[in-house]
Amino acid sequence: MKQTTRKTIVILGLTVFFLVLIFITGDFRPHYTFAEDLFLTGISPVQGFFSRLGSNTMHFFEGIFDYGSLLEENKELRRELAGQKDYFQKMMELQKENYRLREMLDFRKRTEYHLLPAEVIARSPADWFETITINKGYADGVKANMAVVTSNGLAGNIWQVARNSSQVLLLTDSRRAVSALVQRSRDPGFVGIVEGYPEKEGYLRMVNLPPEASIQPGDIIISSGLGGIFPKGLTIGRVLEIGKDQYGLLQQALIQPAVNFNRLEEIFVIMEVLEEPEVETPFEDEAENSPTG
Repeated sequence: MKQTTRKTIVILGLTVFFLVLIFITGDFRPHYTFAEDLFLTGISPVQGFFSRLGSNTMHFFEGIFDYGSLLEENKELRRELAGQKDYFQKMMELQKENYRLREMLDFRKRTEYHLLPAEVIARSPADWFETITINKGYADGVKANMAVVTSNGLAGNIWQVARNSSQVLLLTDSRRAVSALVQRSRDPGFVGIVEGYPEKEGYLRMVNLPPEASIQPGDIIISSGLGGIFPKGLTIGRVLEIGKDQYGLLQQALIQPAVNFNRLEEIFVIMEVLEEPEVETPFEDEAENSPTG
């Protein structure tokens, strides 16, 4: 037998002997003997090592067993967070819709027009600023060429009509032209034409203005009532810039539309004009405070 094996057997034997001796003589004694104390002091680091090893092993396996439940809890928390975000987005949309509907209701109360409310149900990305489709048609009394407005101003007119839907030609479409005048003067002798401005998408331009017409940046442009499609006094937009036409004979102006054509969601179709109204405009206060020039 090898020397190492003998030493191991001797150490194990002594260890067992001392443990038995401690067990037999240890009952009801307040103090250990010198030999017992010496032995316990020697093996305490070993006991501590194996105790820590066992504790770490137990925690390791507990972590493995808990991993699945942690994954499931994480998924549940993600679902709850996604639900909260979705709820918040819906609340924001409802608030915006509520604000728009309040504006429309207020406009409907203070106008003298007979209005038919409608929702925008389609618009083509290819002609975003040209046409929209609404959810009202000839079954609702809608006819071609009827004017279409929002609470902010003129949007366009009915172009094509189906039973339960209609296409609207927007003011920003280059095929659409509106006879218009400056609200500040309301002079019927200085009537121009407002049309879509292809060079600046989403904006309008007013052309064919006589050189003596009084117009300046900040002026509000309204429909003149000429032509038989659009009632007089509908807000079209505000003048941004003034210039001359390509021949230098007539004036023209860049117009910022009163209607946000990017965000059309609800509109009104003017079914009947009861009497000529004095429509309030979103720029009215600014126009009153501008110089008359």
